[in-house]
Amino acid sequence: MAEAVLLKPDRKFVEEIIASGGGDLKLCCQCSTCSVVCDLSSDSSPFPRKEMIWAQWGLKDRLMADPDIWLCHYCMDCSERCTRGAKPGDVLSAVREQAINHYATPQFLAGLVNRIRQVPVMFMLVPGILLLLALLLRHPIEGLLGLGGSVHDEAFYASFFPHWLLITFYTSLTMLAFVGLLGGMFKYWKAMKRADLTAGRNIGETGIITSLIRTVTAILLHRQFGKCTQRGNRQLTHLFAFYGFITLFVVTVYAVFDLYLFPLIGLDSMYPFNLIHPMKILANIGGVLLVVGCVKGLLDQKKDAGDSAGSTSFDQIFIWLLLLVGVTGFITEIFRFTVGAGDHGGAMQYTAYAVYFIHLMCVFGLLVYLPYSKFAHIWYRTLAMVYAEYSGRTKEEDAGPASVAPVAIEVQEAEIQNQESPEEASAVESEETSVEETIEESEEEPESTDKTDSTQ
Repeated sequence: MAEAVLLKPDRKFVEEIIASGGGDLKLCCQCSTCSVVCDLSSDSSPFPRKEMIWAQWGLKDRLMADPDIWLCHYCMDCSERCTRGAKPGDVLSAVREQAINHYATPQFLAGLVNRIRQVPVMFMLVPGILLLLALLLRHPIEGLLGLGGSVHDEAFYASFFPHWLLITFYTSLTMLAFVGLLGGMFKYWKAMKRADLTAGRNIGETGIITSLIRTVTAILLHRQFGKCTQRGNRQLTHLFAFYGFITLFVVTVYAVFDLYLFPLIGLDSMYPFNLIHPMKILANIGGVLLVVGCVKGLLDQKKDAGDSAGSTSFDQIFIWLLLLVGVTGFITEIFRFTVGAGDHGGAMQYTAYAVYFIHLMCVFGLLVYLPYSKFAHIWYRTLAMVYAEYSGRTKEEDAGPASVAPVAIEVQEAEIQNQESPEEASAVESEETSVEETIEESEEEPESTDKTDSTQ
């Protein structure tokens, strides 16, 4: 019998997972079917079986230091084949949401940003007040620093919200948000490394640069999504939204260079771009990809709602925000090219400014709240994938398909029971539970389980 281990279940954490979409968590019986059928699960560190038992027991520290929660791409192959209907895919999705909340700085913002009832405050009132404050400070700052008077300030929207103010406002706040995000990512990397060293695993089998190149290549091609069978259609959805956003970001950066850098090196600025300018064409293509990807994502969620717990506010707010950024962006563009000179100072101009203001509020919610919303999943997943390469976690074993050794677990009566309801779980008053975990290894090597046969 192995040495007794004292575990400290976090009852509140279990309740948060259940509230975030992992409501069927208690149905898991640890049969390991999920780990066997998952094509993304490696032989060296199979998932999501271990994540399911950790979530059942409320072992938050283990889950928050686990890179495998991000290697899952929510294919739902495991949930489709789960013999008990425990829906491991939904549970891991809920755990990822808790991971973003856990590493957010400050943490309370994550709770505010991802609640539907807080949307009017966080996505309308807060950005609206800050944007109006920036506009009120425009003229005093221009007078103090001698700004303004540029030909670009006479452009349609620049006369309302000048470029220098726009760039300063969003760059400063976005950089501040990224400081918090990088802090969370640094803590996550340290937690993963510490957990592996404590478990006696070898890390550093692959160089950081090599790991980063492999990860970026996999992300650009969306290779992991291509391995999904239950929801393989999500690959195209993510490709549209991903490359649409990347395209718009590239055009935005180019526009800033065109405005302020090109004149310094003797090149004429072409901003604002006309409809046949290559960058405007590229921006419109990116906008279409973004909108199509978001619409397709919402339709896919509606179609698959019966097979899972359904999308949570964590998912919905992010997708709708992306969609609104794309749609309001197109509307502001239409106004720019359709409002004539005679309409300046008229109802059409102020309508255009109102739409533009809404567009700026949506952009604020997308960029400034990045560390606290689902937008952060791009960064944490990338970090986990790099670490998985770096630590040798994704290295395929020569033995063939994944093998999952049987685990016998003896739990004291005060421990969380697999079949208890959330109401019963919350009635347990003990905060610390002593768990004597006995792993009985059979004398013979466990037989390898073939993934293909398990899916039949």
